[in-house]
Amino acid sequence: MPEFVPSGYISMREALNHLGRELFHSEWTGEEHLARRSLIGADEWLKIKDLPPAHGGGADAPDAGRRRPADNLPSDPSSPAYQAEYEASQRYTSARGLLRASLERGDLDAAILDPFTGILHPVSASLWRQHGAARVIERGQAPIPGSPNTGRLLVKRFAERNAPTKPMPLAKIKEAIEALKERTAVESLTRAQQKDFVRKTFPGLRVTESQFTEIFQEVGVRIGRPRKSSKKV
Repeated sequence: MPEFVPSGYISMREALNHLGRELFHSEWTGEEHLARRSLIGADEWLKIKDLPPAHGGGADAPDAGRRRPADNLPSDPSSPAYQAEYEASQRYTSARGLLRASLERGDLDAAILDPFTGILHPVSASLWRQHGAARVIERGQAPIPGSPNTGRLLVKRFAERNAPTKPMPLAKIKEAIEALKERTAVESLTRAQQKDFVRKTFPGLRVTESQFTEIFQEVGVRIGRPRKSSKKV
């Protein structure tokens, strides 16, 4: 039986789905929250697949501490099923980041529902600046002010913002590649960060996953800790 949601509010999961559809359109399935978070992309796998196996506690990386192959989950980073789950995880991370940023800026409002009193407690923007904010969003729960208990996190109902529906024309792909190459020359970006950069650089266009694949064939990912730059997107 679905959990009760007060009038005028939606669950964290529904808010993520709203923003996920805004970011990824038909590519968003609504099942992204089920994807494991510790998977690696195809590019990273190509860089490490021929390295000697690790020893000790990290020998099971990149899925250490997660569900094992016995659970019928793909464990081979070279398999299409594994990479499909990786892409789903990346979509979820992007939607979660957008939700967190929107809550912190005050574009969206959240509240904690006390299931014992029915009171809705407003959530301060400071919660979304804390280290564990991403985990709070995933769990959909937060401590009830003045109580040792936790309550359900809800988001005040909002309309989906108008998202770009015009697909990126083939002629623009070359521009996207050149812009991304220029950016990654001064700042190391993960694939998810590269996607965000392309979307912000071409805000009126919808970039499909196949187009991202074509772009990424020309733009690599640096090994090591991302290097920050003073430039702003």
